[in-house]
Amino acid sequence: MNILLADALIETANHEASLKVREVGGMNKGAKVEDYQRCVNLRPGDPWCAAFVAWCLMKSRQLDKPPIWACGSVATTYHKARRKLPPEAITTPLHVDYKASIQPGWLWLRAKDSKGATECRAGVWVLGHCGIVVEVNEIGFITVEGNTNAGGSRDGDGVYKRLHKWATVADINRTIAWLNPLNI
Repeated sequence: MNILLADALIETANHEASLKVREVGGMNKGAKVEDYQRCVNLRPGDPWCAAFVAWCLMKSRQLDKPPIWACGSVATTYHKARRKLPPEAITTPLHVDYKASIQPGWLWLRAKDSKGATECRAGVWVLGHCGIVVEVNEIGFITVEGNTNAGGSRDGDGVYKRLHKWATVADINRTIAWLNPLNI
């Protein structure tokens, strides 16, 4: 893994969380939210968690636009990235040693439920949510996520830092994958 790119992505995500970005003027709207949406050609009002991840990737790499596989859809991002990433850059809850593989700077993608996670890994488009892993420890992994809230909704009101515990089976079961975007 390119440590400098990982550090830059983590720093960018943490900076956005420190700004306490919140929606303004309606659901999935606001100047900063619309910056995220615009980078992947979404409209104000569109869900924006994947756009937030794409924006952070773009800014941390000092690019004019996000990598082509980073888009406004969790499932599409997963399917496009999976075609480009080497197998060791993708971990799912189905891997026996998945906890040992996940590193800060990876992306976390989840479906609405465990059935959706399984379907997405099989190639189906599903509704989902995503974030950037900024820390991994024995309790779980900490992400910075857009379009969430303190309770973890996939349709929240801002950018938040969230803890996902290894012991929370429902959270792990609906995980589509963790991706190491730094190999692309």
